[in-house]
Amino acid sequence: MSNKNLSTVATDVIHAYGITATNVINTTRFGGERMLGYVDENATMAVKRSAAPFNKSIRSRMAQRRKHISNVGVKALHMGTDGAQAVVGVAVDLATKSVSLVATNAERLDQAVHLNALPLLNRVVMPAALVVGQVAERIEAGSSFIVRRAAGNQMPAKAVASNKLSAITHKAAVTRKRVTKQVEQEVIKAPAKRVSKAIAATAMQTSNVARRVARKATATAEAL
Repeated sequence: MSNKNLSTVATDVIHAYGITATNVINTTRFGGERMLGYVDENATMAVKRSAAPFNKSIRSRMAQRRKHISNVGVKALHMGTDGAQAVVGVAVDLATKSVSLVATNAERLDQAVHLNALPLLNRVVMPAALVVGQVAERIEAGSSFIVRRAAGNQMPAKAVASNKLSAITHKAAVTRKRVTKQVEQEVIKAPAKRVSKAIAATAMQTSNVARRVARKATATAEAL
């Protein structure tokens, strides 16, 4: 198989859409932070313009209250976007892993039955797959532009999104592997647990039978 096959194209498309989703989340985050900062700045200016009717204590309480509201808004924004980003990381990890498993199993099956169908499938489907990949890249580029506009500066949107997506996808992969290992261990332990329970139950039944035989023997001996 060539280096650029359907599985690699599919993985590239998944990654591109992951970047796009991350850019959308970053747009919400950076845009929200910028909006909160704008509101905070206007509120500060309003308090300063209206400083004459208020004494110093009132102005101080108003500033503290405004700061508290701003901090709560920023924390809520970060919690929401972090949660959304975690979902994207899990989705990208699972999708990429699924593509890898399907490609590996398909290649093994193709080699086992000597069909040699995968190269033909690559040649037939590859043009359409490449078009899908180009569309995904254009969407990704558009989302990067929107992020820069929302942030209000010429930030390297793709690099920021790539780093964030890589970090959260790696975290999701580590969690998936840990959970998978725990499930495998439970599956391995399950037969042993069932055997132990069966042995314990058999021993108890044997003990009960022995006690009943002993009681009957005692009763027979007394009757004689």
